[in-house]
Amino acid sequence: MSRARLRVGILGLGRSGWGIHATALADHDGFEVAAVADPVEERRAEAKEAFDCETYDAPEALLDAADVDVVVVATPSHTHVPLTLSALGKGRHVVVEKPMAEKAAEVDEMIRAAEAAGRVLTCYQPRRLDPDFEYVRDVIDSGRLGELVLLRRTAHRFQRRADWQTLRKYGGGELSNTVPHLLDQVLLLLGEAPTEIFADLRHTVSLGDAEDHVKLCLRTSGGPLAEIESSLCVALPQPAWQVVGTAGALVGDGRTFTLRWFDPDSLGPLELDEGPAPERRYGTGETIDWQEEVRTLGRGARSAALRFYDRLEATLRDGAELFVTPESVRRQIHIIEEARRLTGYA
Repeated sequence: MSRARLRVGILGLGRSGWGIHATALADHDGFEVAAVADPVEERRAEAKEAFDCETYDAPEALLDAADVDVVVVATPSHTHVPLTLSALGKGRHVVVEKPMAEKAAEVDEMIRAAEAAGRVLTCYQPRRLDPDFEYVRDVIDSGRLGELVLLRRTAHRFQRRADWQTLRKYGGGELSNTVPHLLDQVLLLLGEAPTEIFADLRHTVSLGDAEDHVKLCLRTSGGPLAEIESSLCVALPQPAWQVVGTAGALVGDGRTFTLRWFDPDSLGPLELDEGPAPERRYGTGETIDWQEEVRTLGRGARSAALRFYDRLEATLRDGAELFVTPESVRRQIHIIEEARRLTGYA
C-alpha cells in the first residue's frame, strides 16, 4: 500500500462509533474518516462538518458506494455479524466492535469470509493495552506471587440502565457490553482454555430482559481458578483485580495496586505434628519476611484507541502480526455462548 492515509468508513455514530473510533481516527496520521453511516440526520451532519466525509443513512449504502479501505462496524450488537460479512464480501478490511458475535460458529464464518476475501478481520479489544492489565501480567510473569491459586477480575457499579443494551433481541446485556473486555484479559493471563465453566446470569435493576449481573468461574487443567464479575447492582464495589498465589497477592482498583509477597527460599522446613496442639494453640509461630509495594499507574500520553490503530496500520501497511486475531476472540465468544446456554439466556 502507498503511504496515503487509509480511508475508513464507520458504520454507526453512537457512543462507540463517534466517541471512540471517529475521535481516535481523527487524531491518527495513518487514517482518515472518509465515510460514515447512521440513521440519525443530526449525527451525519456532525460528521460531515467534522471530517468533510461522505454520509449515508444506512450501512448497506456505504458498503455499496463508498471508496474506503477499512470498515468499522460500530452498530448495535445483533448486526455485527451480517455487516462484517457484507463488508468482507465487498473487499474491505474490517474492525468490528465487541461483541464480535453471539456464537463461536459465527466467528468461524467470519474468519472464512476474511480468508476468502484476502482481507484483515479484527475485533476492537483495546483493554489488552490498558496499563493495569500490562502491570498485572508483568507481576504474574515475575513469579513473585508463586503458584497462582485465584485470578479475579471485576467491574462493579450500581446503574439502572434503560437503553437498547438492556434488550436481548438487540444482543444487549453485560455479556455483550462489559464481559468481553474482562474475559479477554483473563483468558490472555490464563494462557489455556478452561476445562470447566460455571455461570450465574441475572436480571436485577435495569429495564429490558437482558442480564445485568454476571458471574463466571473458569477452571483450567493446572492453573488458577478464574472469576469474572460484571454487575450493575453492586452498591459497594470490590477491587477490580485480585490475584492470589502461594507466595503473595496483588489487589488493585485499576489505578492503585498493593503487591505483597515473600521469598519462599527464606522459609525453613516445617515438621508435621499430629498430636495435641501445644498450649491448645494452632499455627507454627513462623515469622514471614513480607515485602510490600504500592504502585499508582499513569494513564500514558497516547490512548488505547490510538495504540490499537497504530498496530492495525502496521498490519495493513507492513504485514505486521495482527494484534487482535479473530481466533483469539473466538475463545471468549465460546465461553459467553456457553454461559447463556447453561443459564437459559441463549
